[in-house]
Amino acid sequence: MADVEVKCEECGAPIVLSEYAAMDTISCRDCGAPLRASPSSPTDSVHERLKLRKQERAPEPDEELTPAAPTEDETGESAWRFDRYIQQSRGNIKTAAKQTGVIWSWACFLLLAAAMGAIRFLNVMPPVYLEMLRVYGPYLALFMHIALILMAFKDTIFQGILCLLIPGYSVFYLFLVSDNFWVRALFGGTLVGIGFDSAIFYKELAANVYRTVSDYIASGG
Repeated sequence: MADVEVKCEECGAPIVLSEYAAMDTISCRDCGAPLRASPSSPTDSVHERLKLRKQERAPEPDEELTPAAPTEDETGESAWRFDRYIQQSRGNIKTAAKQTGVIWSWACFLLLAAAMGAIRFLNVMPPVYLEMLRVYGPYLALFMHIALILMAFKDTIFQGILCLLIPGYSVFYLFLVSDNFWVRALFGGTLVGIGFDSAIFYKELAANVYRTVSDYIASGG
């Protein structure tokens, strides 16, 4: 409870009253005139003081020239835009590097394929080395097939199962599914020289296995 000061209109005597006092029903102690004057204090009561405190203070001239500090939402928005810019920049860098890698991988593939094709089909090597290529080429093809299966499983399990179960799918995966351009260049260029002999070798191996299993079943086990 706060006290307020009023003045009598008749004699001007100051009188201190409670803020809840009904001034129209109170008389001046000095002259006996009824008190109808308004409180002399600019803040008549606690309620009025609270109302004044809630009002926004007018900015000073210097404050009007000073930019307001960014809010938390604005700061978050700016940070988000900065992160998006960084991601876009990194994406552009990766795209440029990827395009450069594609060009170099194609160059590597063409050179390696030309060299392997000349070695295998143009008889530019002595017969002994050509025979070694025919003998060990299928094992190199098997190694590349296993490596492709592992790569496919690393990408997705579904692609790995397809490479493992479907004959020849690893070649399809290498050229049409995988995005590893350097592996495609190295394996693809090597297959130009060893693919033909490897296909014949594994075709004969599969025929022998099928014939052996058929004879075993026909003999009754």
